[in-house]
Amino acid sequence: MRSPRSPPLALLLLLLSGVVLGRVVRVPSGPLLRVEGTDISISCNVSEYEGPTEQNFDWMYSSGAGPAVGVLSTWDNSFTHGSYMERVRSGGIQLQRKGNSEVLLQIHQLRATDEGNYSCSTPSTDATYSGNYLDQVQLKVIADTLRLHAPKGRRTSARNVTEGGSFQLPCQASFEDAATHVHLSLTWQRQSEGSISEVLTLTHLGRLQPGTKYAARYHAGELRVDTAASDTYQLTVDGAQRWDAGEYSCVANTWVQGADGWEKIQEKQVDVGRVEVRPIELKVSIEERSVVVPEGNPFTLTCLVSVDSSVPLITQVRWYHIHSGELHQVPSGPDPDPSAETTITHELSVPQAWNSKEYTCQASAWMLLRNGMWHRAAEGSSPPVGVQVTHQASDLQVTLNISVAPHMAEEPSELWCHMSGTPHLSVSWYFTPSQEDPAAVRPMLVGSLHQDGSLQLGERYQQKVEKGELILSRRESQIFVLRIQWTSEEDKGSYYCSGTSWKQLHNQSWTPAAEETSAPISLFWVTKDSSIMVDARLIQMVSAAGGTFEMICTVQAQNVPSPQYSVRILLKRPQENAVAVIALNRDGVIRRRQSAVSNTVLEKGKEGAYLFRLYQAQIQDVGMYQCEIVAWTQGGGGAWRMAQNKTTNAVQLEFQTSGPVFNVSARSDSSSVYRGDRSEFWCIITIDGPAVDPDDLAFDVSWFLQRSGGSSVFLAAVDRSAQVRHNQRNSSSELSLERVSDMEYRLRVYGCEQEDAGSHYCTVTPWVRSGEGGWNRQETITSDMTSLNVKMDLLNAFRYPLLIGTGLSLLAGLLSCLIGYCSSRFCCKAPPVQEKRREHRRLMSMEMD
Repeated sequence: MRSPRSPPLALLLLLLSGVVLGRVVRVPSGPLLRVEGTDISISCNVSEYEGPTEQNFDWMYSSGAGPAVGVLSTWDNSFTHGSYMERVRSGGIQLQRKGNSEVLLQIHQLRATDEGNYSCSTPSTDATYSGNYLDQVQLKVIADTLRLHAPKGRRTSARNVTEGGSFQLPCQASFEDAATHVHLSLTWQRQSEGSISEVLTLTHLGRLQPGTKYAARYHAGELRVDTAASDTYQLTVDGAQRWDAGEYSCVANTWVQGADGWEKIQEKQVDVGRVEVRPIELKVSIEERSVVVPEGNPFTLTCLVSVDSSVPLITQVRWYHIHSGELHQVPSGPDPDPSAETTITHELSVPQAWNSKEYTCQASAWMLLRNGMWHRAAEGSSPPVGVQVTHQASDLQVTLNISVAPHMAEEPSELWCHMSGTPHLSVSWYFTPSQEDPAAVRPMLVGSLHQDGSLQLGERYQQKVEKGELILSRRESQIFVLRIQWTSEEDKGSYYCSGTSWKQLHNQSWTPAAEETSAPISLFWVTKDSSIMVDARLIQMVSAAGGTFEMICTVQAQNVPSPQYSVRILLKRPQENAVAVIALNRDGVIRRRQSAVSNTVLEKGKEGAYLFRLYQAQIQDVGMYQCEIVAWTQGGGGAWRMAQNKTTNAVQLEFQTSGPVFNVSARSDSSSVYRGDRSEFWCIITIDGPAVDPDDLAFDVSWFLQRSGGSSVFLAAVDRSAQVRHNQRNSSSELSLERVSDMEYRLRVYGCEQEDAGSHYCTVTPWVRSGEGGWNRQETITSDMTSLNVKMDLLNAFRYPLLIGTGLSLLAGLLSCLIGYCSSRFCCKAPPVQEKRREHRRLMSMEMD
């Protein structure tokens, strides 16, 4: 087998220094990274040569552990080594010329054993041996770890989507990147009627790139890719259109960074489902089957439009009446707003009916596209409905009743006047005050509500209506209401209503058709004095400091109309005046004493019951607690006034112990630190009551962290024998807990992280030594909470990466300058070597022939 001679060392140095003299043989810069089972083409070209235009090439392979062997040659059939003969004969390895001075070495179905160095050389045809005649590139073959498949059950299932709706196409893709820096890209494709269109690509650089047909929709926000799991990527398409139907596939490619940019080294494809887009269906009908209406009266037709769509639509409805077989449009109200409801209604209101006709409604559904254009998605018409107009005489009846009767002053009163017959009605209200001789008093006009909605008031009631104390309204078409918001003594008396029915003439004028008066009705109540009954009772007693104290206050009102209550909790200590701890006004607003902001709660339970809680009670909270309750009611004009004020009985808060009383508090050196800093928390114990020798005291202290919206997390604890326990932590911060004095314990957090933010508190279990030498365990007490906020220090986060990057850049620049200087100083002065090669002599003999 022929083995090409190695070029002189001087020429190799010339090549490394970037100076080219004579022939230049080039292969791609390496190393080349490919996946096992894929194909590769390695180019080799020669330039700056002399002799024939068409050049020959020899390819050799070396694994690095042995001598190089021949792979293929363009001019010597015996050049191929025996280990490659079978693959060469089967076409697994072949050469392809790209021109006179370039050739491609093509290897199909790469194997792991193909990894190594590939050398390309050219026989000399130059008059002078100058330049380089050989170049090599390293090929690395990695295992095929790319896994691509559709989620289970999705491969053959079809997604039925309504036009304008959304659909998702998940694709599962993963690979193992064992220090080869392989990047993954995913492309969703749609195939319909033999053509394939790219929908959206998640590139190997993590960017989204839409296909040509989908660019506008992508920029409009209709296309996106989400990650559903570590290896699952989901394409979401909003605003589905009919041409979105088809077969969809997911194409995965792996990429590596080469010398000339990114190279695709592998590709796999899997079907992810079929999408069918159904057009929007529109059904139109009129709810009423037939309508019978008196002459001159209004009537209403309701058009039901049922839309099978998952996106909001604008539904345009037009009403028509049929005359002599032709459609004539009828003015109607505005079209409904875009809605996701499947069924919408559109009413046609005709104020006066004079002739019998048939009506129909036509509906069109419009969809707003992403480009701002409107698209008519569907349309339809309803079957016609007949409206029959009848003529009838007026039949008016008037009755009066009290729907809301007052039991005391300042309660509301409401009178209803019922009428029958035509809906075109008006009413007048009259009032006679309570006196010994009602016949001698003339009824006073309260007010009149005419059939056109206008209001006429009596002179006495003008200001009451303006202040909102008196309301005249029409509840339904045949019910009129007189409401007195705050009934007073002067409103006692007799009331009646007078009703009038109206008929419209053909000239559009109105005339009374009938008039009736109701029987009078009396408005009266017995006056009683108002009072309230209050009570306070204990719910939960506190046996030691740190416990929770609960009491409940109840109130019952008598003869107070619609009462609302405000409550204050009062604390009375011996030899001191009562102070307000917390208050709840009638609007539900809480106000606390400054020193009790965080540990007191006052809340309303059932009607007339108020629950007071005192958390983490301390010795300074001992005393008598009472509820001061004020009953409020609305007077004339809606202004609130105090009806009654009363204070409950007292409830005692005291610690059930004859020995020392322990209190605990927590504080920190700073409420806000930067990430990575140290934070300190102090747990301070104090004693009230008889003095105790410190040698007769011991404590179990535990620290906890209360995160926002979560449960308490145990941090560390130290028992009375000084044994410290730490909770296992996931963050990089560390804890230390130590006793700094007889009554103080310090918790330190080193290298604070975001997980350390929140409210910290400590619990203390005191132990007291008895006179016999035994230890007695006291009740555990809990401190208040102290907050910690952890902030990010951006300067420290970026300092070291910037310093390392700058240092590496300077080192690389100095090394490049050194190599360039050495090459130009010692290598570029070597004269060209004159050498006759066997191949040169052979070409000379051919020229002589």
